[in-house]
Amino acid sequence: MKSKISIIVGGSGQFGIHLNSYLSNKNHKILITTRNIKKANSKLKGNIYKSKIIKLDIYNKVEIIKLLKKYNPNYIFYFAGLSSPMKSFLTPKEAIKSNYIGCRNFLEVLKENKFKTKFLNASSCEVFGATSKKLDVKSFKKPISPYGVSKLMSYNLTKKFRDEYGIKAYNAIIFNTESIYRSKDYLIPKICLAAIRAYKIKAKTYFGNINISREWNWCEEQVEYIYKFINKSPQDFILSNGKLYSAKDMLYFAFKYFNLDYRKYTSVKKKFFRKKDFRVKRSNYLVCLKRNNLKRVPGIFGKKIIHKIIKNYINAN
Repeated sequence: MKSKISIIVGGSGQFGIHLNSYLSNKNHKILITTRNIKKANSKLKGNIYKSKIIKLDIYNKVEIIKLLKKYNPNYIFYFAGLSSPMKSFLTPKEAIKSNYIGCRNFLEVLKENKFKTKFLNASSCEVFGATSKKLDVKSFKKPISPYGVSKLMSYNLTKKFRDEYGIKAYNAIIFNTESIYRSKDYLIPKICLAAIRAYKIKAKTYFGNINISREWNWCEEQVEYIYKFINKSPQDFILSNGKLYSAKDMLYFAFKYFNLDYRKYTSVKKKFFRKKDFRVKRSNYLVCLKRNNLKRVPGIFGKKIIHKIIKNYINAN
């Protein structure tokens, strides 16, 4: 059987690594694009399996055309762009450019050259407005960060190219996702490292708002469902597990791993609060699954996520 060809745009992050592994097991030929091959090699550290890393400027349509004409991929997964809501307040123009312009260039190339490729845009739950209700693809969208605005722009554009031009385009609205490859300046890795430091040197760690609640997902499970959805009809879909936990819950799990009380080793400081944030963000994830005849039984969430990350950090010193 001829191998399918997949291009992961911006594939050196946690989604790129896990998607690469998942697709490799399905005998895909995988191309990972990056703007800096040396940096990508450093981040991937042997996790590229049979993949090929290619330098690509996502703002250069000529380069994109050459790449797609050379390989004629079955799938394109767009994960490029700034991925931090907090950092986007400092660099709003970069957020818009990286999350929207690059996505637009790929969609335009697919349209203009009549490729039959399936295109997945990695969107975000940050596109929604503040609400305590469960969120689905039809929920009111009013982002509160430049990152969320950029993701909504690329979401609407992807939908437009699907509806108006017949491009096989998908939007994955991704809720909070963790893995051992997650950057350590995000909340869950910070919680795990705080517990380790408290256990080893009795250190105290300062946090922002710990009263938030999120559905924290495990990246390996997320990429499995990305692949299941992208092999259904082109659509927008929610990617989450429905398991809601507060930041306090996750702190408890992390410190309890070492039989410690997190309240003795943590404190809240306003300077670590996000400029704007949602108190609760939860999904109505079952709607998309039922619509596609899919079932999802989460295996790793809550305490298991915390324990997996802590064990990895300890083993890696």
